[in-house]
Amino acid sequence: MFTVDPTRRKAPLTDLVDAPSANEVPALAERPVQVTPLPLHVVGDKFVSFAGENPGVITVSNLERLLAQDALERPAALIVGQGVSLERLTLLEERIRQSPARDRVSIQEARIRDRCPGKYTHKHYDRNTIITNPFKDEAENLYRSYLVLDDDCAEMGDHVTGHHLQGVVFFEASRQMLLAATEKFWLEQIGRPYYFVLNEYNITYHTFGFPLPTDITMKVVAERGDTRQTGAVFLDIKVEFFQVGVCITEVFVKYAAFDKALLSAREGLLSRLALVKLAPGLSPLNEIDA
Repeated sequence: MFTVDPTRRKAPLTDLVDAPSANEVPALAERPVQVTPLPLHVVGDKFVSFAGENPGVITVSNLERLLAQDALERPAALIVGQGVSLERLTLLEERIRQSPARDRVSIQEARIRDRCPGKYTHKHYDRNTIITNPFKDEAENLYRSYLVLDDDCAEMGDHVTGHHLQGVVFFEASRQMLLAATEKFWLEQIGRPYYFVLNEYNITYHTFGFPLPTDITMKVVAERGDTRQTGAVFLDIKVEFFQVGVCITEVFVKYAAFDKALLSAREGLLSRLALVKLAPGLSPLNEIDA
């Protein structure tokens, strides 16, 4: 017969649980799930149609509204792109700091911060400069820049479809590219002002361009000599625009840069000769020339 010794100590409940072996790894405390930020392209309000029909794209006004409401569904890495001005970018940064979502939102890229100075693009208003400061790629022997459109630039004042970039944008951006690169890398060290003369301009559009990151390259095809020894620069160049690695537009230009004093005098004389042809009674000489 089995009997129980009443004087025997009862084993504590913990003694009945198997002790972990020396090789057993204790369970780790659960860690919060790390959510990878979603790349989000931020465009100007004029591209509302493009933003409305494509995932991963949002207008700057809509983003500001979501930030204020703390309504972003997941962390976002913002790529601030076409149409967003530098002033609007500054406002967006302030809205992010004030938002409850500030710890989940970061600006990954904002090329507008490197907008080219107007002295190189020959623009008085910053909003009308639509390229970044060009730099020389020594390895590829060409010059590089990026497209940075402002919703209020001259080229977007009218005829904006809301989807693609109109052709005049690429024309103007290529013109600014040749001006800026020539001013910065050829003429700046000379130290006197120059006039630019465009002799030939050919542009080919291969496909639509959209309000997305756009790379610009400029390659010198030929540097023609200054036969008159006036200090002029004669260049043949090719400018190309790339989106997601695909060339969407290419431009071939022949142009020259002349000493401003020399060309200004010639330009004035030619303008008066044109007036004489229109009104033969006029003198071809201006009072300044007399």
